[in-house]
Amino acid sequence: MNAALPWSAATAAACGIDRLRQALAPGCGFGRAALSRERVYAAGDEAVARAAAGRVAGVAAEAGAERLGRVRAALAAAPDPQPAAGRARGGEILSDADFFDLMRFDEALRDLAALCAGTSLAVPEPDPALAEALAPGRRPGRSFHLDDAFDDGLRSARDAAAAAQAACDAARSRLAARAAAAAGIATIRDGEFVLMRDAAPATLPPEIRVVREAPTYLLCELALDAEALAAVAARDAAAARVAAVEEGVRARLSAVVAAASAALHGACARLGDLDLLAARAAFAARHAGVVPELDAAGGIALDGARFPPLEELLAEHGRRYVPISFELDGLGVVTGPNMGGKTVALRTLGFTAACAALGVPVPARAARLPLFDEIAWLGIGPGPASARDGAPVADGETGLLSAFGTEVVALRAFLERPARRTLVLVDEFARTTSPREGRALLIALLGTLAERGVAGLVTTHLAGIAAAAGVPHFAAGRLRPLPVTTDGPAAPAASTEGPLALHEALGRIAAAMEYTLVRVTESAAENSDALTLAAALGLDRALLARAATVLGRPSTSSG
Repeated sequence: MNAALPWSAATAAACGIDRLRQALAPGCGFGRAALSRERVYAAGDEAVARAAAGRVAGVAAEAGAERLGRVRAALAAAPDPQPAAGRARGGEILSDADFFDLMRFDEALRDLAALCAGTSLAVPEPDPALAEALAPGRRPGRSFHLDDAFDDGLRSARDAAAAAQAACDAARSRLAARAAAAAGIATIRDGEFVLMRDAAPATLPPEIRVVREAPTYLLCELALDAEALAAVAARDAAAARVAAVEEGVRARLSAVVAAASAALHGACARLGDLDLLAARAAFAARHAGVVPELDAAGGIALDGARFPPLEELLAEHGRRYVPISFELDGLGVVTGPNMGGKTVALRTLGFTAACAALGVPVPARAARLPLFDEIAWLGIGPGPASARDGAPVADGETGLLSAFGTEVVALRAFLERPARRTLVLVDEFARTTSPREGRALLIALLGTLAERGVAGLVTTHLAGIAAAAGVPHFAAGRLRPLPVTTDGPAAPAASTEGPLALHEALGRIAAAMEYTLVRVTESAAENSDALTLAAALGLDRALLARAATVLGRPSTSSG
């Protein structure tokens, strides 16, 4: 890879970039070798990155997800010719199994060319000299045979060997017939045979040699006479001549492979690039990716942007996913109810920026954003607290930090890095300390980030942050009223228990929640709808009534 990834492991986990990398991962050894040539784009690479995404989008439109899947399967099935080519280049004579794999590689290139016909996917052509050299060995059923056509002397050598074998068999048959007649038995089979003592003659003929004696039988074999010995020698000499001619054929074929080794290595490199491109195009086809406008000036505008890991999870549960749209210039603050999509907005933006950095169409109707030198997740957010971005905590010390302490250490590490074009995604920073001091820290953090010229979103439940920091304020999600009872917000039906009850509750919440991200121009009521959501999830009604009383609300309020 040409540069270090512009995100940490914690950011990759929080923003679904791990899932993205898995989707884009090569499916064959050629592609895995090509990963070292993969581009990761940063600020200044806008034109190149957009061209790369455009190339991916074009292939996705031409080939479609189904054909791209077949291309990737064909790549995974293709044998790697490079080990055999390397040995041939070093002077080694290859085996028939090596030639079979080389022939299969030639066929794989032809199959791929047929699969990719009508698209701009580039498939390397087979080496013509190698294909011609191996052609006589091609057999139905995709097997390889060192055919007589490889060498004019091979047929005569094999014919001579077959004749010598027949002469040897005849000589041994004659010897066996004489031995059987002398021993008074019907027949003697070739190789070792048994004579029962009570049926054997007192003196065995010279054509029979005893190999081993037992109380009741003799294990014997034929003792070859001069005629048989000469026939065996002639047979072995003929077989040696065949082996020598065959080895000469293999040596000549190996020399052709050695001459083609550079072309074979080049073809494998191009197949690796094809694998990486096919993986990206398959992702774009599956998620209806669009080529982003890469704005070096730094503006962000997402229209109908989606977060595929969550979209796929919701689809598995029969739930609807709602894309988000917003524009941002610099920093923005996101507030809204619990479960209203604040964190998803951050993750969607981080995922989109990662797609752009990898030259991949983004899952959205339209997108405009810059390339970033770093994408950083700050705050507790998804994932274990011990895996925060860049926190320089010695092994074994993470357990000594509170959630707030972990956030502070990660923030310190971030601020100690040189300022550069960065996308910062801050998920409820300082939510685990006192609201008064947490509010002060968050406002100060926004000011510091603004001075560094970073872009990003900050989520919070604390009131007045956007206005105090002088940054845009976005409201994520609006919870419409849920059914209520005289005892307070409605809870799941008593007849439904366990996972089904939770599934139904989540369904009611999803139906009542308007998942939007809207910029608000006035101070909006920053309400988490916590009581309503807790009631919908089945929390004890008496507890909720007490909480409503503390808030000065009627106990029948929906929160």
